[in-house]
Formats: sequence, structure tokens, C-alpha cells
Amino acid sequence: MLKYQTAQPLDDIETKPIKSFVCHGRYAIFSSRPGSIDDKPSPPIPRGTAPMGRAPRKRRSRRRPAGGGAGGPDYLSGLPDDVLLAIFSRLSTRYAVTLSVLSRRFRILVRAKFGRVDSASVVDPTLPLPSLAARPSLLRRLSFKPPRGVSAAAFHRLLDAAADRGVSELTVRLRRSGFLPKNILSIRTLTVISLDTCALPRWCPAACPHLRTLKLIRVAIPQRMINVVLEAAPVLQTLEMVYCVGFAGSCIMESSAVRNLLFKPALEQRGVRMKMVGLRTVALYTRPKVQVVRLDPAPEIRKAYLHIARPRNRLQLRIRPFLDAGTGLTCLTLRGIAIKLLSSEYKETPKLAVTFEDLRILSVSLDFSNESELIFLLKLLESSPNLQQLTLSAADAKEDAASPNFADHEERLAEISCLTESLEQLRFLGFKPQRYQKELLIFLLTQVTNLKKMGLEFPKDQEAAVRRILKVRRAPAKKITTKYKNYLELEYPLEPNNA
Repeated sequence: MLKYQTAQPLDDIETKPIKSFVCHGRYAIFSSRPGSIDDKPSPPIPRGTAPMGRAPRKRRSRRRPAGGGAGGPDYLSGLPDDVLLAIFSRLSTRYAVTLSVLSRRFRILVRAKFGRVDSASVVDPTLPLPSLAARPSLLRRLSFKPPRGVSAAAFHRLLDAAADRGVSELTVRLRRSGFLPKNILSIRTLTVISLDTCALPRWCPAACPHLRTLKLIRVAIPQRMINVVLEAAPVLQTLEMVYCVGFAGSCIMESSAVRNLLFKPALEQRGVRMKMVGLRTVALYTRPKVQVVRLDPAPEIRKAYLHIARPRNRLQLRIRPFLDAGTGLTCLTLRGIAIKLLSSEYKETPKLAVTFEDLRILSVSLDFSNESELIFLLKLLESSPNLQQLTLSAADAKEDAASPNFADHEERLAEISCLTESLEQLRFLGFKPQRYQKELLIFLLTQVTNLKKMGLEFPKDQEAAVRRILKVRRAPAKKITTKYKNYLELEYPLEPNNA
């Protein structure tokens, strides 16, 4: 049973369906379990008498203020601007900044009363922060990069002074992975935090209700602090973790607010697990020592970049649920051995179960001597009917590896709709005029009717053979650039039938 003390008439209380209800004066007792209160009706209480021997009270009618909420009427918003400015002038800068988030009018008045320093770069924490001489000033961006070690007490005082000035963007870079003070995550006005080459305490309080961007580069941060920060930042949208340590072998990140994620593990990291259902952009890199990679489904994903390095030991990869849920993907990039691992996950599936209607850009790195990787590429193309840009990167294959027969895939390629209807740009990186790659390039040049631009990167000693292949479809504009080792760009006019 729950005892609830009400400060308003019982008719105004919003409750869920209940099984029993008993009222005694100012106290209401609710029960949602049958039998917890006697099911028999209680005898009526005569009017004019009070239970428990108390004197009867006359019921007073209460009216809710017209402009107030649960906290009472709002007298502050009704004051004129001159009076509000006089009140703001008697507040400290920290409290004035806190008050400015209540409404747009307060924000404009605070900016009119206080000056503003856009950016400040501090080397010595003992020096005062720059400010305007005429009036107190706010500070937008603070960069702290000391050339040598700094004491924690001086750093703590610097952060307190920045908090009093309403700092919103903070950049810190220390030398030799120095420890940060415990108030680094307690500045409530921060929206952007960028930490480089430093270490967070094992535990520190975190209160970042307005934090939207968090960048951690070579930062020592334990798993416990990752959980604390993600819970304390309800509106966090961008998270970047590059070469961070302190995870005890594996890292687990769980958040429903993060929209953009960049993750590059440290050298000794062994596992990655991401539970972020609200992701829209993800860039994930792995290193050879990583053994476990798990990506939970993110239905709102739009752009995905997966670079899976070749592991030293057996890799446990689970990305298929993530790819099956990404029906709204617009850009997909698979690097390293990502397509090899995905081909093993989809080995028993003749076709992908989903269709990527919005996919416009596809970039894959694959071994053209591996039959399973080529089959998975065909599955991806069949599930992308509106593809516009395709990039193929040829990975280094074994010298004694047998090349698959292109005739086995030619009929299936001819039935792919995106090659004949929507594909406009094609890039082929690491091209070698071998049998399969040569026949594939000739097929694409002759069958992709809407092709406008093509880029080809090849070894310098194979230029003559490449130019002979390109004669099957002449391009009026050719340009050799140094974008890659030896890169040739071609532009094709739109055919009259497709104009």
C-alpha cells in the first residue's frame, strides 16, 4: 500500500486504475492489489464528524494561479526589462548564466548586461582569465594546453573561474597523461568537451545536462566513468573516442541519446560492444588484437563506416543484426576484412532479407580471388536498387590464389537494376588487369548506361593495358591526378536515350 499526502482536492489527482481506495482526512491510501484492503465497503462517516477524534475542519476551495505551475505564480517574467537588468547586475556571472537558460528573453537580457569573450587560450592557470574592462564578461571557449605539468589545485581553481564565467566549450591537452581535477565534469554550462592526452579520476561527479559533444583522444578513462558520463549527459549527440585506455581489455558503451559515434581502439583493447539504438552515423575501427565486436541494431542509422583489421586470433563478429536493421542507410563503407566476415554471416542466405531503398553510396574493399566475398557483393548490389556511387577497392590477394570465373556471375550482374538505371559514379581502386577484374571492368563500362564519372587507380607499369581496356567506351574528358598513386579520371556524356 502507498500513503500519499495531497495538497489539492482529491478530484484533481491523476491516478491509475485502482482496486481499493480509502480516504481519511488529508491522507489517501491507494492499493492496486485485490485483498490488500478489505473488500467490504467501509461504513460511511457522518457529516460534521472527523475520524481519529480530530475536530472537523471547514473545507477551503483553492484556486490555481493563472500564470504559475507547480511552483506557484511566475512573478519574475512580468517585471520590466530595467528591473530585470538591475537584478542581473547583483548576481554573480555563474548564476546569471544559469538564469539565462530559462527563456529567450532572459538570454537576451543577460547578453546585454554582460560582455562576451569568444575564445581564450590559457597556458598558466595562475593568471586570471581575460575579460572586458568596462563590465563583467562571459566566456564562450576555453583552451588549456600547459607546456609542462600543472598542479591539480591550480587547475581546479581555473575550472571554477571558467564556470563562473559561463564557459560552454572546453579543450584540455596535458603532457604525459596528467590527471584531471574532479570538477572537470561538474560545469553545467558546458556543451563541448575535448580532452587530449590526459587521465580522468577513477570516479568523479558528473553533471553535464547540456553536453552535446564529447571528444576523448588518448585519454585514460575507466569503464565506470564511461557509464557515469553517458548517464549524466542526456542530450549528448556526438561521441569520439580515439585510442583511449583503461577498459581492462574491453569497452561497453550504452546510450540512447548519442547520434554520431567515432571509435578507434587502443593497441591492447580486446573487445568492443556498442548498445546505441539512436545512432545515425558510426565510424568503427578495430586493431589486430581485438577479438570481439558486437554492434546492436540501430534503426535510425544513416551512415556506417566499418574498418575491421585482420585479427591475430579468431574474431567473434556480430554485425548482421546491425545491418539488417539499417534499412535507412544512405552511405555504407566496408574496409579491411569487414566484407569477408559479413559474407560468412550471410553464407546460408541466398539474398539479403532487407532492401536498402535509400542507399546512395557504397564503398567496399574485397579480395577478387575470394568467391564468397564476390557473392556477398552481388547480394549488396541486388538489395540497393537506387545506388548512385560505387567504389571497389581491390585487396592484396595471394599470388597462388585461383581467380573465380567471371562467367558464373555475369548473368546475375546483368539482372541488377541499379547498374542499368541509377548508378552514375564508379571508382575502382587498386585495379590490376587480371582476368576477373578485367572482365568486370569491361562489363561495367558497357552495361552502366547512366555512367557520368569514373575513377581508376592502377599500378604505373600497367598504364598501357588499362588504356586498351578503356577503349571499349571512349570518354571525351580524361585527367590523370595524384589523388592516389596513379589515378585516372574520366567523364562520360549522358547518352541521348537517357537524357
